Formats: sequence, C-alpha cells, structure tokens
Amino acid sequence: MVDLKLGDCLSEMSLMSSGSIPCVITDIPYNKVNRPTGGLRQIDKGGADSTPVDIEQVVTELVRITSGSIYVWCATEQVSVLRESLIQVGMTTRVCVWHKSNPSPMNGQHLWLSGLELCVFARKKGAIFNRFCANPIWKGPSERVKGFSCPKPVWLMIELIEASSNVGDTILDPFMGSGSTGVACIKTGRKFVGIEIDPVTFALAQDRLKGD
Repeated sequence: MVDLKLGDCLSEMSLMSSGSIPCVITDIPYNKVNRPTGGLRQIDKGGADSTPVDIEQVVTELVRITSGSIYVWCATEQVSVLRESLIQVGMTTRVCVWHKSNPSPMNGQHLWLSGLELCVFARKKGAIFNRFCANPIWKGPSERVKGFSCPKPVWLMIELIEASSNVGDTILDPFMGSGSTGVACIKTGRKFVGIEIDPVTFALAQDRLKGD
C-alpha cells in the first residue's frame, strides 16, 4: 500500500493517531541557502535545502505518532538540535553516517571531498531492531533520479527499513522528496505513507512510485 499526501507535514501528521507508525525515515530540509551551480555537480537544489523547518515542532509530532524508530537525515548543524530534542523526550539516539563511495571531485585539489552525510537515529523502548552489534556507517554510491538533484539512494533506505521494521509494517516519510523511501518500501514489502508540500516534487515522486 502506498498512501501519498500533498500538503504540509505538520498538518497531515496532526491527523494521524498517536503510536500509529512503527518507523519514520526522512530527509529534512537543511535550512541552507543554495549556491550557483559550479559545473561539476548540481549545487542549486531548488527548495530542497532552503525551505525552513522548525525542528522542535517536527520532532514533537514524529515522537507522538511513532511507536518505534525515527531516522532523520540532516545537515551537520542540525544534528545537535535533533539529538537534544529527541533525548529530552526519553528516546535513545545515535548519529549515523552514509559514507559515499562516489563523492563529487569538486575542489578535491584544495580540501577533503564532501563524502559524508549524517542521520540522527532515535528509538523508543521495545522498538524493532533487526541488526546485532552493527555499526551505523553505510558505505555505498549516490544515485541519480531524473528531476531530483539530491535524492537519497534506494539501497540505503532499504538498509534502514530492514533494520527497524518488519514486512507489512508502515513507514512514514513526512518530507518525501524524490520518493526513495517509498521505492524501498515497495521493494521490501512495507506499506508507505509519504507527505510532500511542493506540488511539482509531489507529482514527480508520484510518477516514480507508480513505476515501481
């Protein structure tokens, strides 16, 4: 089952029952101003990074509706705020890392490549965890999706889904973007609820999910 909602995630989540979602996997706006394209890669990400998001409000709703685990991909500057907000409500947290095996070579002659992305993981007591003594560092390539400049790869979303849910469970992505979480749900036998505020992005993700 795939349930896609066009609208503001706070409004849509307010309609969901408390404890109704076993697992949330999402990639929030990084609250950064875009830069012009530099030639080697697409730096201007449209509204994907610059749309403001109130982390504390979002966390409050995610904690209310989630019965198990939450994964939030975010900017480096957002990690501490996210962790503190989740710890304050009694959740156990970890910082997770995606180690890109194919980072952009941009400015590589001057400084280290930008090859890492960060995620804050949080869980409630009794949450599903299908890994044993696993280190939360995943190495693998980024993926291209037509119409999107910065999609999370499906293989990575599958890893998170299989770690923190069982077949038949419902996964929520309140910042759906490219729909990678939804594609991963379809491939792993999970139900998916996706929320996206931008109509153009929503339409592109909708078409992508219809094809899977």
